[in-house]
Amino acid sequence: MNIHKQIKAGNSKLLLVFSGWAASPEVFRHLETEPDTDLWICHDYRGMEFEGEALSGYREIRLVAWSLGVWVASVVFGKRQISFTEAVAVNGTPCPIHDRWGIPETIFRGTLDNITGEGMHRFNRRMCGKRDLLQAYEQIPPRPLADIREELEYLYTEIKKASSASPLFNRWTHILISSDDRIFPAANLHAFWQDRCPVTEIEAPHYPFYLWKQWNEIWKQ
Repeated sequence: MNIHKQIKAGNSKLLLVFSGWAASPEVFRHLETEPDTDLWICHDYRGMEFEGEALSGYREIRLVAWSLGVWVASVVFGKRQISFTEAVAVNGTPCPIHDRWGIPETIFRGTLDNITGEGMHRFNRRMCGKRDLLQAYEQIPPRPLADIREELEYLYTEIKKASSASPLFNRWTHILISSDDRIFPAANLHAFWQDRCPVTEIEAPHYPFYLWKQWNEIWKQ
């Protein structure tokens, strides 16, 4: 796992973001943080090591996890007693390969088996939904195909072998579900999160961050 410390200015508050698979920190570059807040973005999940001790100096920590980042954050903080001011999951669940609560396994495997230039264009098209959003998203320099293939292979292996007895973080304070999600089916997201956590449905595709200009708009939904 890489942690991109976009803002590390010794502030008392931290916004900790767990990105989705294949995404670089640049997909969040347009979002502004509050002036007294550091911003760390976790990405490139080819390992699960997380420097948790570095969080001890912050008075307040907010967590935002997106897509497969929801599972990664659930694993990372399952064994750590960290109190988050907010913990928001966006278009993901702790059961990411699941026919009822996540991405159906045949679809997940299909993505894994088609990590090519054209395959990623199709994936991005499903993720972004709108043509203008796809064009803007694909202007961001993509990560190398070999890296994102290795990342998804690692995630697939780790998710499949994860023990159901392993503790997962379950202190999410709010869930955002996009009505037009074509990566995690919205019906599956609702099926998992209903009765577990407050849910807000938003009119957006799987990548919804274009809706906001500031990070704090996300937990004010």
